[in-house]
Amino acid sequence: MKGILRAAGTALAVVAAAAAAAVGLPGTAAAAAAGPTVYIASDSTAQTYNSGYEPQTGWGQVLDRYFADDVTVANHAIGGRSSRNFIEQGRLQTILNQIQPGDYLFVQFGHNDASVTIPDRYTSPADYKEYLRNDYIGGARARGAIPVIVTPVSRRSFNATTGRFNVSFPEYVQRAVEVAQEENVPLIDLSASSRAYLDSIGPEAARDVFLHTDPGEYPGRPNGTADDTHFQRYGALQMARLIAREVRGEGLTLSSLVRDTVSDVYDLGPASGPVASSFTQVTAATSYTTARGYGIVGSGLIERDRGTAMNELQRDFVALFNGQYEFRANVPNGVYDVKVSVGDATGSARTNVVVEGSVTGRLAPAANTATAQTYANVTVTDGVLNLVVSGETGHLNAVEILPAA
Repeated sequence: MKGILRAAGTALAVVAAAAAAAVGLPGTAAAAAAGPTVYIASDSTAQTYNSGYEPQTGWGQVLDRYFADDVTVANHAIGGRSSRNFIEQGRLQTILNQIQPGDYLFVQFGHNDASVTIPDRYTSPADYKEYLRNDYIGGARARGAIPVIVTPVSRRSFNATTGRFNVSFPEYVQRAVEVAQEENVPLIDLSASSRAYLDSIGPEAARDVFLHTDPGEYPGRPNGTADDTHFQRYGALQMARLIAREVRGEGLTLSSLVRDTVSDVYDLGPASGPVASSFTQVTAATSYTTARGYGIVGSGLIERDRGTAMNELQRDFVALFNGQYEFRANVPNGVYDVKVSVGDATGSARTNVVVEGSVTGRLAPAANTATAQTYANVTVTDGVLNLVVSGETGHLNAVEILPAA
């Protein structure tokens, strides 16, 4: 996909090639594509950030990775904006001056609308609904474009009593759902899908989704960061993947342009075990074939579900003691980040991995715990990602294959 990106602190949306030179962001191109353009009106959760903000990434910054090359993303999301002040500052009008028949306008607000103590941002739920209806939906339709309402993405707000993540900005979620139904426009319920995903991985693993960094880990963050609203690149990719998955089911022209990479996340374990939200289940009996496109190469594996001691992604696994097997997945040729999760709630896990024949690692979490490791910039040239698993126990709980930066 081609992208037109708005970098943090930049006043004007820039054509992608210029953005690539200015802020070092991938997935861009100077010329308009033959297919539709997806315009994004949103806030800092979707914004495009330059390298000085590393690793902060908005879902709009990476959405292009989940659509075909003839789709363009024009990301006008900018921090501190609500449905109201995005209009008042002329940002919606900038989009409406450019949008063409057959293009799409993705609208996600709510985080700043709820800022009661910041008058410039605050917008009541009732007013928010009418801005969506009259300005965003009405404005897009008047120009022959397709408005798409996106409910506000979840924060890392975990309720220890229920064992689930809280609904973030519930009144705004409700109004977004209502106006989409009343106006018969596509709804991407990112509030629900992101919350289901977070529920499946748990609050600790969610730190890797949100902007949690250690002191000194990044030059621009010498004291570290603990931010439960914004995303690291890994988390932004997950949110963009969830959006693309919902777009695929909407029956839009855009739906047929979603890339297959939205399903390259796998939860390994027995058929009776739980499957983490949006993951594909792989059991010991799921043999790899070219037609299936993913699975196991090898025999003698065991599979276990340890119950509720861990989250849905960690509690079950396949394993092979003192042996070797492979996990394979068909992917387009390219460069990927591969995240491998290993653990056992009732014992030890000691796993060696080799990714694409050259990237090696060992995962050995403490007994009764789980861990994950991301292997960055793995190059696939034959259309199949190969993960060789061995070690004393050969546990494998999950594999996530995401496009590299």
